[in-house]
Amino acid sequence: MNTQSNGTCDFSVVPQQRTGAVHQPAQDTRSAAERYKEIIGSAGEAVAAMRAQDEARVAHLVAKLAESQDRMADAIEREKVVRLGVALHWEQAVEALWDERWMAMRPMPKPDERVPPRDQREYNTAMDVAFQALEDSLQKRTLLRRKAKE
Repeated sequence: MNTQSNGTCDFSVVPQQRTGAVHQPAQDTRSAAERYKEIIGSAGEAVAAMRAQDEARVAHLVAKLAESQDRMADAIEREKVVRLGVALHWEQAVEALWDERWMAMRPMPKPDERVPPRDQREYNTAMDVAFQALEDSLQKRTLLRRKAKE
């Protein structure tokens, strides 16, 4: 593209390669074998660099996998403990309510999966509070019955 004195551009339909305006690289004086060795050497270096990056990435991913497996094992252990705690509370509630003939005791219900996700400690606390409220109400009823009989 040539700019003329009046500010307009003159476009040429002849490619620059044909006009000789493009710089031609200097002739390479090395032999084909030397150029081949250089190319293969740089390819080998690139492969070695890629392998080093891959090894570093593999080490990082293996560490993350180990962390993930540890967290999963902890979660499974916590689940077992919580299920055991729920079963114990249920059995204690059934025993406490055994004398209440009007109440039909059913098997322990399945977990409600629709509950919104929260910290497990909140659920454990709610379970303990509910069980304590049951025990307190049964204890009050027992005290009231004893006073009435005396």
